[in-house]
Amino acid sequence: MYFDLVYDELGEFGLFSKYIVYVGSITSIYAGFLFVNTFFILGIPDHRCALPGWDNDTYEIQNDLHLAAINRTIPLAPPTESFKYDQCSYRTVSENGLISEKKCDSWVYDKSIFSSSLAADLNMVCDRAILKSNAQMVFFGGLLAGSFLTGLFSDRFGRKPTMCLSSIFYFLAAMGIAWTPSYVVYVFLTFCVGFFAVGNFMPSFVMGMEFVGPSKRRFAGLVGGYYWMVGNLILAGLGYGIRDWSTLQIVCAAPGIFFQLFWIIFPESPRWLYTQGRLEECKAIIRKAAKWDKVSLPDKFFNKVFQEVPEPNQGKLWHLFTNRTLCIRTLIIFFNWFVVCLAYYGLALNSGDLGGNMYLNFFLQAFMDFPATTITLVLLDRTGRKPLLVGSMIIGGLGCLGTVFTIMYGGEEYSIATKVLAMLGKIGASAAFSMVYVYSAELFPTVVRNAGMGSSSCMARVGGMIAPYIADLDRLVGGSFGKALPQVVFGTLSIIAGLLALYLPETLKRSLPETIEQGIKFGSDEEEKVKESDKEIHINKAFDDSLSSTHL
Repeated sequence: MYFDLVYDELGEFGLFSKYIVYVGSITSIYAGFLFVNTFFILGIPDHRCALPGWDNDTYEIQNDLHLAAINRTIPLAPPTESFKYDQCSYRTVSENGLISEKKCDSWVYDKSIFSSSLAADLNMVCDRAILKSNAQMVFFGGLLAGSFLTGLFSDRFGRKPTMCLSSIFYFLAAMGIAWTPSYVVYVFLTFCVGFFAVGNFMPSFVMGMEFVGPSKRRFAGLVGGYYWMVGNLILAGLGYGIRDWSTLQIVCAAPGIFFQLFWIIFPESPRWLYTQGRLEECKAIIRKAAKWDKVSLPDKFFNKVFQEVPEPNQGKLWHLFTNRTLCIRTLIIFFNWFVVCLAYYGLALNSGDLGGNMYLNFFLQAFMDFPATTITLVLLDRTGRKPLLVGSMIIGGLGCLGTVFTIMYGGEEYSIATKVLAMLGKIGASAAFSMVYVYSAELFPTVVRNAGMGSSSCMARVGGMIAPYIADLDRLVGGSFGKALPQVVFGTLSIIAGLLALYLPETLKRSLPETIEQGIKFGSDEEEKVKESDKEIHINKAFDDSLSSTHL
């Protein structure tokens, strides 16, 4: 399909293309609501064991008699902890006067920050604290499964039906969480949210990339990042203003109903229609775009556009491991995807443990996506891919490691320094997340680009599944070291990933590999660089083939 002819007539980023990109990216705002709202929904307030025999026991001190009963029954927490009373045990006195400690099975919770929390309602504390991490892991497991299955559905039945049908179940599952009666039901629904989330935002992203010309695809691909940031910032305001978890979940889920309008206002991808032989529908959409852009298509235009059938992709994933050079590069790419997703989501989930106001911390870490995405957009074609990825990972990693000293040795008086360093880490992770997509798409040879990018996405999902456990290490390891431990893990892995990326070849202004043989030789022939004196336009074809499916 000679789609370059379409861009020659309509422009690479005409009015209709802008409409597809900017309207379709609204799905990223919705994802920004639901991907990390567990920061508030599963927030764990300060708590202690409920006093045996006190039906009206509360975390707040009611009177002197209540205080005396608490001091008599609840042990004090170690001095290294920020809370006063032990959270998981209470004292009992036997008939012989012997004092012993027991694990409690009911708790009372501080309501000064959350009026209610699902984690508190389901008692995800003490020996059950792992339930919170498990639930967040299941969400990313849903993303992993959705990446496979909704991608197949999109390739078989189309981008638009996949997006609209997924939106129905996405909305219903997210709304159903607000009335979840048990942990099992919550885990099932949160898996469904993750699964159908991919079917909601990925087809719209793919359609946006398929509607714009090659030179504009990097910009179109980053628009979703800005929309995601807007969703996170709105979520920060909603979390601050709505302290009841079920009300917050309803408000976050409710906008999903409006995606059913996409049945009416959104077209199918003309590229997909062409591959299915539905040429008349494909022509109708191109004509509609021409009408929007006030362009008259020349005679026999479609005869030229449809004169060639795309060649089938013959590459397989295992081809990337048949050569030592390609194997090492592929493993480095996989590790970078794993680490960047682990660090990105881990830092977001861990922002409440940085000290100070948790709502401000969440807002700041969300806002860091703006400078990170902007830096990527500005420097991508100036510094090259490798320096930007390596620099983002190492700077972000150093920021994370720097918080170790302020948390362990500074305390609350250094909370501002802790925040600054943690935000530096988030900027690095966010910039690397934007960068690794473009870089890896260009490194994989065309014949295996789909398989390589799909596998990279799977590695990212695995990192996301592990992120909640790393973020909650402070609940397993007490004291200031426990609070700093997640930052140590995020920082160390980020620096290692950045250093490993030094072994990858630069792709800026280079002819990209098409075959496995070219992929093996890629980076060794300096004459492939496009010189400015040649006055040739370098077109990044990395997205032409990789975006023919939604396996990313």
